[in-house]
Amino acid sequence: MTERATAHLFRSRLDEVAAATESMLDTLLSPLVRPGEIERPARLLESMRYASLGGGKRLRPFLVVESARLFGAGGEGVLRAAAALEMVHCYSLVHDDLPAMDD
Repeated sequence: MTERATAHLFRSRLDEVAAATESMLDTLLSPLVRPGEIERPARLLESMRYASLGGGKRLRPFLVVESARLFGAGGEGVLRAAAALEMVHCYSLVHDDLPAMDD
């Protein structure tokens, strides 16, 4: 396989996982309340959706999905774990932008 073909396959797989992750994030951060859940504060949910959706290479979720695949795992549970890792990353970016108020 040529270097160009390998790069194309990698990019295609990265895009595929990014789209699946975006879809999972959209589902997990949906404003719809599921049975057994408490209502989500609208302003908080809006902020979480803004920080988590709409862009990025989604390299961390890709690494989760591909690592799981190496061990024969897949499916919705793996995508949920990948989305959870992406949410932690987004949180760290938002938290890093907050002013230090420790004085």
